[in-house]
Amino acid sequence: MPALTQRLRGSERYRWYALSTVMLGTVMAPLDGSIANVALATIAHVFSTSVDNAEWILLAYLLTTATTVALFGRLGDMLGQKRIYLAGFGVFGLSSIACALAPSLAVLVAARAVQGVGSAMLMACAPAIITNIFPASERGRAIGMNGAAVAAGLTAGPILGGFIVTYADWRWIFLINVPISIVALVAAAIVLRPERGSPATFDALGATVGGAGLFALTLALSRAHVWGWGSPATLVLLLAFAIAVPIFLRIERSVATPMLDLVLFKNHVFTFSVVASTLYFTALFSIIFTIPVVAQVVLGRNGFQAGLLLLPIAALNVVLAPVAGALSDRVPARYVSTVGSSVFALGTVLLILLPQHPAGWMIAGALFVCGAGTAVFSQPNNSTIMGNVPPDRRGIAAGILATSRTTGQLLGVAVAGAIYFFVERHTGPHSLLPARAVFGSVTLILLATSAISFLRD
Repeated sequence: MPALTQRLRGSERYRWYALSTVMLGTVMAPLDGSIANVALATIAHVFSTSVDNAEWILLAYLLTTATTVALFGRLGDMLGQKRIYLAGFGVFGLSSIACALAPSLAVLVAARAVQGVGSAMLMACAPAIITNIFPASERGRAIGMNGAAVAAGLTAGPILGGFIVTYADWRWIFLINVPISIVALVAAAIVLRPERGSPATFDALGATVGGAGLFALTLALSRAHVWGWGSPATLVLLLAFAIAVPIFLRIERSVATPMLDLVLFKNHVFTFSVVASTLYFTALFSIIFTIPVVAQVVLGRNGFQAGLLLLPIAALNVVLAPVAGALSDRVPARYVSTVGSSVFALGTVLLILLPQHPAGWMIAGALFVCGAGTAVFSQPNNSTIMGNVPPDRRGIAAGILATSRTTGQLLGVAVAGAIYFFVERHTGPHSLLPARAVFGSVTLILLATSAISFLRD
């Protein structure tokens, strides 16, 4: 084993071996963020509860991921990305076992929250590891391949989850992570070179206030469509976020080693790219949320068939994302990403134009266009974010990128859910109008994304 480790780490192709290892974690974290979507009804039935209560299985994972990923990005800078990354696989694998063995919904939700912490550790470190080992001339291609794994995980989750709940026991949704975690942990331990961190005092107060504020915001956004935007619970959480923001900024400006380096946001290319990323993932997850609902409620498909409709997005990302990433090494990302978000918007327009009872190939065709757009937008944008920060801040930059992704996921669920179920109350459950309303909103979001993407330079 030591000889193998030395040979892999000393190879001229080390960076590609390392990328392959990192992609195992990259695909697993977002996959588990979406795999439970189509299983909520089944799990709710098993535990004799409502689907609304079962939604906490999804929210617990996304909330803890969103609120801790920037923290682990900073810890990765301090302690070394590899240490946090390896620990993430351990947390993820053990919590997956706990999810599969959960005797009640409460235990399952708690285990999913811990699993979200493991996901945050993986998501925060993967882009930083890649950026550190690849030269600028190859960075776009590498981040493109890694980004393809992210998109594949997000869109393959409902497909795999639908297959499992249709043909097997729902607990396999979580058990499937265990062997992957073990293989990925061993591979990362062998392949990845040890790193030196940048020792510094940890900003515990900033991490606490920032995490609490972000938790309040994401919880409010994710449940407002259920509680009501004017309900006391939603308003209190939004007020807590509004109070936490200035306190957090004051703390970060006053400490020597802040958790979030605000200087990064003085670079308008970095800032615009982060905003564009958040809007993009809001649009993408709105589609991922809405299509399975339409397929099952409006078209009468089973869980597997509903998830399978998202296959064009996953397939196009696997094929085109590395190409788009490599292209961004030669062409400014403002052009490549803007084309990508515009093509994505064209796909959502095609979804709006679907007839009341569309054939499967019609939905697949529109999602094929959406998938092409997502593949072309995301990786050049990610490469721009990671390429506009100094080496000793790449961990926190990766954390910010991952936070934009998970915040976008939560916003996508909140926006799509609020619009869909509001319109459904007036049209009934079997109309396509609620979905059209969501697709129209997504089109507007993507037009804003294109404008921000183009204006970043």
